[in-house]
Amino acid sequence: MSRFSAFALALAFLLTQGLFAAPAAAASPATAAADGAAHLQPGRSQPDPAQRLSGPDLLELDIDTFSPRILTAPQADRTRVRVTGTVTNTGDRDVSGVVARLQVGQAVPTASAFRRSVTQPPPAEAGTTEWATLADALAPGESAPVRFDVPATDLPLTNPGIYPLLVNVNGTPEYGGPARLASMNLLLPVIDPSSETTSARSTLLWPITATRPRVVSQPHDNTIVLADDGLATALAPGGRLDALVESALAKQDDSALFGSMCFAIDPELLDTVEAMTGGYRVRTTGEDVEGQGAEDARNWLGKLRSLVASHCVIQMPYADADLGTLAEVDAEADLTRMAVGGEASILRRTGVQPRPGVVWPSGALDKDAMAAATEAGARTFVTPPAASATADEIGRVSATDQAQTLTYDPLVSAALTGRKPRGNRLTAVNDAEVATQNGIAALALRGGLGEQTGGPVVIAPPRRISATTGELTAFLDAYARLQGANMLTPTTLDDVLAAPPQDAARSPEPGDGSAAAALEGDLLDSLSATEATTADLGRAMRVDPTRQVPPDRLLRPLHNAVIRATSSAWTVRPNAAMAAARSAENQLTDLTGRVTVSTLAQPVLRGSESAPLPVSVSNDLPVQIRVRLQLENIAGLRPAHIPVQTLSANSTFSPQVPAETLRSGRFKITVSLTTPGGTSLGEPAELELSSTELSTVTVVITIVAGVALVLLAGRRIVRRLRHRGDDGDPASQRS
Repeated sequence: MSRFSAFALALAFLLTQGLFAAPAAAASPATAAADGAAHLQPGRSQPDPAQRLSGPDLLELDIDTFSPRILTAPQADRTRVRVTGTVTNTGDRDVSGVVARLQVGQAVPTASAFRRSVTQPPPAEAGTTEWATLADALAPGESAPVRFDVPATDLPLTNPGIYPLLVNVNGTPEYGGPARLASMNLLLPVIDPSSETTSARSTLLWPITATRPRVVSQPHDNTIVLADDGLATALAPGGRLDALVESALAKQDDSALFGSMCFAIDPELLDTVEAMTGGYRVRTTGEDVEGQGAEDARNWLGKLRSLVASHCVIQMPYADADLGTLAEVDAEADLTRMAVGGEASILRRTGVQPRPGVVWPSGALDKDAMAAATEAGARTFVTPPAASATADEIGRVSATDQAQTLTYDPLVSAALTGRKPRGNRLTAVNDAEVATQNGIAALALRGGLGEQTGGPVVIAPPRRISATTGELTAFLDAYARLQGANMLTPTTLDDVLAAPPQDAARSPEPGDGSAAAALEGDLLDSLSATEATTADLGRAMRVDPTRQVPPDRLLRPLHNAVIRATSSAWTVRPNAAMAAARSAENQLTDLTGRVTVSTLAQPVLRGSESAPLPVSVSNDLPVQIRVRLQLENIAGLRPAHIPVQTLSANSTFSPQVPAETLRSGRFKITVSLTTPGGTSLGEPAELELSSTELSTVTVVITIVAGVALVLLAGRRIVRRLRHRGDDGDPASQRS
């Protein structure tokens, strides 16, 4: 009886699932409107099966266009909400009954509600469109267009607020039931410029940095070598870095907007781009090939100079290094000072002096990193707030005994990064349009449509933001529109930093942004070893009077390579960080390989047991270097003391290496070079010796042995003669 009951319950459950799934399919209209638009379906009489079932990642939704970016409430009756995109079957099975609708939730008034709306599908509390059929079936790899064209008043979107919208795609996969298979969350701000809103002061940081460092070799006297030619693509028209510059250039005539912008520049990017202008090479599996972006690099640098001329500029750490990680590298050189000392490099390449001591690090700084950076000259840090910070604490300048910090608004930054849920984790949104739209909504929320910060709205887009020129321009247009609606008041960064500081900033909490914990101890060990060797090499070098090249010109690229290995770009890519550390090791090996020792290839016949060894050392560096010659495997040789030698720049020298042969025969010795501190230089060389000569010591020993043998033999003869004389004496016989 119990088995029958269990079977009955299971059957009832399956029937219930089927009954509830049917309305979703029935809700899909046989035909959409003639123009392909989806129409409003009041209330929620047609249930969404995806509210009960979670489908696998079988469909992928891409949004191409969304308008309006900001809706004005008085014009809602004359405005239509339009969304276009594409849905693609990225799975391994057919999906039938592919339908979509647009659903709207209630306005979100707080930052926490805003974050939930970005990552979680909103309930259809305000209204939904009808289900529109996108395709009767989609085979793997097939796509179908998505298009909504809905009157704003029908949704309804008539009152000011930030409204969450969901593009909801359902379907029935083969071997499965109806489920939500793709979705995209957007947020639409509805404003009313005539209403009384509390305007917020705002300033905008505009990041100019690469997605990651690409230099793998930077010889002092040769062309730079990059890991790939992706930087050339980013600098070319339409590329990521070109889009950042072009979109900002288009706003130079808007004095209010442009005046509130400050450009945050990575000095490493400028160094790399300038090196590219003179020609560069790209590393491939076979050999290094000529790079193709020299002309684009020159053009981009020219546009950047025009953009930032006489304008606000601040620096990022060199290569966007994580200052917390860098502080843990054991080094004699002050790597932190190098990382936050990029003002001169920016000035040299743009003609603009960055704001002294102002740095935008990759995350919050712990006590050690803060101490190292302030000792290196940094005085103001633009950082994210502590995870537990309230809205009142965001945007304010806080002071400590050492420095001051300005916290930017994490809500806008996170919205522009773009996140969507996938299972139990968040993934980056591929649609730049969606991320841009959510960033615009975050601006509007801070501008009076919701929870505001205690200080100015410091807008800091993701430092590696990747968006088209059109999307970046749309963001800046929306920023200007909110300023025109008196929701945001443009403020310069200088004015923000001039405000009286508040209480001391909170100490960063675990996970607040420092990447040190995410990087392996092996990385720090490798970088510390590279720095130790570089320091010893520096102690062995001197300026050569004939070349006047300071050793730092050779060693700085090695320090830069170490700094690149701590870039925050590797925070979630520890293997890439180790690869960067190996690149630093390889560059060090290339430099030490410029000082070499050589010997004759054929065996050397020793004409005299004390003749000097035929050894030659070469220095291909433009500096003097002190070296020590080392001999190994010398069982048949006794070398004299070999003093430290000073090699002139770009010279070859044959030192006198006296050595005494201890035995005859043929044997090999190993000759190597080191610095006085023990750093190996070049590769060891082998010298084969052939000797028939006996050394002075051997001769003396032989003579002494011969004399001893003669004396012993004479003594024996004398004793025998005496013994015979004793045997023939008569007196001895009588006794």
